Amino acid sequence: MPELGDAIKITATDATAAMPSREWGTPAIVGESAYTTKETPKLYYSLADVKADHGGAAGASTDITVAAADLFAQGVRKMYVVAIDATVAGAPVADEVEDALDTLAPYASEKLIHGVCLAGITTSALLAKLKAFADANNVIFTATNAPGDTVGAITTAASALSSGNGFYLAHADSTFTGDVAAAALGTLMTLRPWNTTFWRYINVAVNEYFAPGDVPTLEAAKINVITNRVDRVNRISNALTLSGSPKFIDVTRTKYYAVTAIQDSVASLRLRMTKLPYTPAGLDYVRGAIAQALEGMVRSGALHSYAISLPPFEEIADADKANRVLKNVNIMAVLAGDIQTFDLNLTISV
Repeated sequence: MPELGDAIKITATDATAAMPSREWGTPAIVGESAYTTKETPKLYYSLADVKADHGGAAGASTDITVAAADLFAQGVRKMYVVAIDATVAGAPVADEVEDALDTLAPYASEKLIHGVCLAGITTSALLAKLKAFADANNVIFTATNAPGDTVGAITTAASALSSGNGFYLAHADSTFTGDVAAAALGTLMTLRPWNTTFWRYINVAVNEYFAPGDVPTLEAAKINVITNRVDRVNRISNALTLSGSPKFIDVTRTKYYAVTAIQDSVASLRLRMTKLPYTPAGLDYVRGAIAQALEGMVRSGALHSYAISLPPFEEIADADKANRVLKNVNIMAVLAGDIQTFDLNLTISV
């Protein structure tokens, strides 16, 4: 029996269209800690449990416990944690980071995690491994700068991470000891996928801010910043992805949410029916299952509209019918309240 992701395959792409304008994901942290069990994802429901496993001697903080504290501070209820097996403590290399990230691939495939960050890591070569993992596994990632980094250094680092899955949140606090990337990931995971981070409150102890003239420079480089100029509390300036295509991270997240909703709806249809006939009537059943998922997103305010296109029955190749595979099911969806669309292409085993 094929896995759900193999039986119902969806390829998602982005497009631009002129159209008027609880917890919604599980995060994962990868970093260094004192935990003896390396490269093994573990699910945690409290900061105390993370500290019990990953804290240092006499309760000292580690990169993972610091990141977990900032993640839980945003209101998330659970997270996966993976300890890097670093040969030299405090100096993990790219291969070691990659190995730790790769242990999360099955969790991403099964939609058990939806975003990931590297705890306490701002080095470009290591963040490149994070980007590669996120792009390969269809999850989002968050990144930030080291305390004291200049605007030029931040824009240079971000330019190497171009990805529609990436969300870079910069800060200007030279003495900050927390983890902004983890806080950003926590904020995203508590938002409905179609809700923006624009001016969204973030619970993080940043107390220094970029000069007004620096913010447009950073945002032009697809970097969000922590600002307090709206009402003197810390907020995220925008919702930009690191690629600009799509421009906003809520488009990426809504696309992935739609993929999961459609897979679940079509799988539910298949489970209810003893036989899903490969006939025009059977295609209508499939269309109805897809529409049911998308109608739910319209009612929730995620989508403004959508269109579903199935191939005419008489044009489907005999080989596909014999193999019980339905290809070239296309969906175009328009997000509510944004001039953004995304397109999905489905392959379904019937």
